Amino acid sequence: MDKKELLVFLIEARAKTYAGGGGKVKPAFPGSTQLEYEKEKWLYRDVYNLGNGIFMGLETVYFESKPVWSMCYYGDFTKMTESEIDKVLRIALIKYKDKTRLWHKVDWKKGNFKYSCTPDFQIGIEQVAGLEEVYKGKAKVYYFFYAGGLIG
Repeated sequence: MDKKELLVFLIEARAKTYAGGGGKVKPAFPGSTQLEYEKEKWLYRDVYNLGNGIFMGLETVYFESKPVWSMCYYGDFTKMTESEIDKVLRIALIKYKDKTRLWHKVDWKKGNFKYSCTPDFQIGIEQVAGLEEVYKGKAKVYYFFYAGGLIG
């Protein structure tokens, strides 16, 4: 498995699933949401639980049916509606898809919203961790912790 191919696939899969509004499949766990994207020998699966603005989940990338990369996350958007936060996040996840939720610092503004993604370290696809935040004016209305990396 090539790390560059993994990164290209992960970025594409994220853009085709949550960020792009696609990939929804029947969830393995009742009450969960499950998104998937498959291409050649690769499979991306994002399984998450959502309730009252709090969510947590797990992204996993498989190569030749074996898990090779995974990232867990926890977030809170209780100060906004799901559709409001989706509009902001989808811009970040498409416009900065090769940087967001990885090991790059991202900052941008749109109207009254400010988005930032701050990594804990800058190692690479091997290990990722950080904090994503959205502010509406001066008020923090969303946060998202993430951590993961290569398996094995």
